[in-house]
Amino acid sequence: MYLKLRHIVVYLLIVSVIAMGVSFSRYSTTLTNTGAENSELPDIEFSTWVMDQGAEVVSLKNMQPGDSKTIDIWVQNWKNNGGAAIVSGYDQSFNLELETTGNLPLAFVLYEEGQGAINFTRVDSYHYRSNSLTFSADDPETREFVLTASWPGELKAERYRHEIDYLVLKISAVQMGNEEE
Repeated sequence: MYLKLRHIVVYLLIVSVIAMGVSFSRYSTTLTNTGAENSELPDIEFSTWVMDQGAEVVSLKNMQPGDSKTIDIWVQNWKNNGGAAIVSGYDQSFNLELETTGNLPLAFVLYEEGQGAINFTRVDSYHYRSNSLTFSADDPETREFVLTASWPGELKAERYRHEIDYLVLKISAVQMGNEEE
């Protein structure tokens, strides 16, 4: 009986190790930089939250008709390394993307500091995307954005009373080859 119980425990341990390895593998991300002279990946920093896996959930808790929320966003192509700025050696193209469930009648406007509203296109019922923005190689830049999510006051339907919605903000960035190579 003791030997049979021991085999069952070992079997369950092996099954759980295999199952955990499979279930955690889909959350793993590997970043690879193939640039010859640039071994540093560019940083993307945000005002009050960090996007480790490319997206951060934005809270809409207690939002009601007539309310709006603003989210400050900073995107930069450099990072501070012991007082010295390390700047990406490649031109970069990026855009901001927003995903929502679409359960609430929210309107979104994206502003760039000093530039005003920028094009923030509704791709489908659940996705919005900015136009392509760029960073220049070897030029430390910080771009500041403000995303405003508004719930129009006239949309007070009872059906929204217990609806749940969420926003996921993503950045898609691509290094572009430099012509001087």
